[in-house]
Amino acid sequence: MKKLFCFCSVFFSFFSFSFGQGHGSCDKAVLVDTTVYGPVYADGVANPLLAMLHTDGSYFEKPHIAVWFCIDIPYDTVLTFDLIPKNSSDDIDFLLFKDETAEIKNCGLCRTDRKNFCQRIATEKMVPVRANIARNDPSVKGMTGLSFSAQNQTEKPGKHSTYSSAVEVKKGERYYLVVDNYTAAKNPFTLKLHLRFPPEENDIITSSVKTTDSTIQLNNPSRIIYPKRFNIEVTDSVTGKLVKSKIKIDWVNPIKKDNVDTVATNYGLVLDKKGEKINITCYAKGYLISQKTYTAQTDSDREIDIGLLPIKPHMKMIFKHLEFEPGEAKFLSSASESLNDLLDFMNNNPDVKILIKGYVNDPLGTYDEQFDLNLSKERAEAVYNYLVNRRINKSRLQWHGYGNKEMVYPVPVNEDEMEANRRVEVEIEK
Repeated sequence: MKKLFCFCSVFFSFFSFSFGQGHGSCDKAVLVDTTVYGPVYADGVANPLLAMLHTDGSYFEKPHIAVWFCIDIPYDTVLTFDLIPKNSSDDIDFLLFKDETAEIKNCGLCRTDRKNFCQRIATEKMVPVRANIARNDPSVKGMTGLSFSAQNQTEKPGKHSTYSSAVEVKKGERYYLVVDNYTAAKNPFTLKLHLRFPPEENDIITSSVKTTDSTIQLNNPSRIIYPKRFNIEVTDSVTGKLVKSKIKIDWVNPIKKDNVDTVATNYGLVLDKKGEKINITCYAKGYLISQKTYTAQTDSDREIDIGLLPIKPHMKMIFKHLEFEPGEAKFLSSASESLNDLLDFMNNNPDVKILIKGYVNDPLGTYDEQFDLNLSKERAEAVYNYLVNRRINKSRLQWHGYGNKEMVYPVPVNEDEMEANRRVEVEIEK
């Protein structure tokens, strides 16, 4: 089994080559924070409480060393996963437990709770919600896990399906996955986890249509869920690897929809009508902030990839909504989010020094050059003061005004373009 999260995510592939061990007991479970974890191999001490003969697949048949994973569920959805052995002849078994006592969202903290799951399973024979002890199946290259097509919650030893049925899960729930490589504990395997986007009511219909790659079929054959989610995936623009980042989504149209504030490598939301519009902000330690505005072009838009740029000297960040009142150095109310984003960026990257660059909107030179220059300086200084007043060291900050030079729109035709001209840019100094 591999890795998932104590985070929020959807279905992607980011390989963490973690042969490091020490996850052979519940209290040392891997805190899964990506959708692919491994290769890893089972270790630790065999737990007799996880073994029982003749239980129709509810437990391992004999005590074996294993590896544990802790999975926190980020939203209501359906959980499936694949356990993929490096050696296709290995016989991998698993048990999946639901932590009914989970009240603390951080697995590291939950281990200090006297009534937590790990202490219970050390003394009680708890019932798994899913299990599979079936014999290795060469036709699927030795893989096992949970799938939508599987019919049974557990599979006993012998020639049976190596997949058990998918689990409908709720936001905030915690699950523990324990994996046993029955034939070769030292051979590695990988966990690939799938968290489908949460369905909307209008995505569920009664139908006899067969399941395809674009649909999900659960235990009830008449219940078909069509995932209609718009996916945002955040990657390193240089390496292409997934990056766990702060993802903020502000709805522009329709404004009645709830905004999003989460930490993940990816996020799924409903964006399935032409004209729906969102502002997306992503930032992570070591990267420049990314701000994008996205408008659905069709009724079936599905995803957008956001590549974060690693921080380097002289790179610039333009904050689209860090704007000012006309002719003043007074922030518009809409600037508060951008100011907070800049503050978070400075706090998350304590070694970074920046130059704050102020500009004005004066395409026709209506005001004299000195007025424009002074106003742009005041705007840059306003941002400087905002950061200093929130305990950002002055030695990390410089500011300068550039008047009406380098306007984004040299001939603005509407208020949006004029607001974009009266802006502040941030340039990385170090």
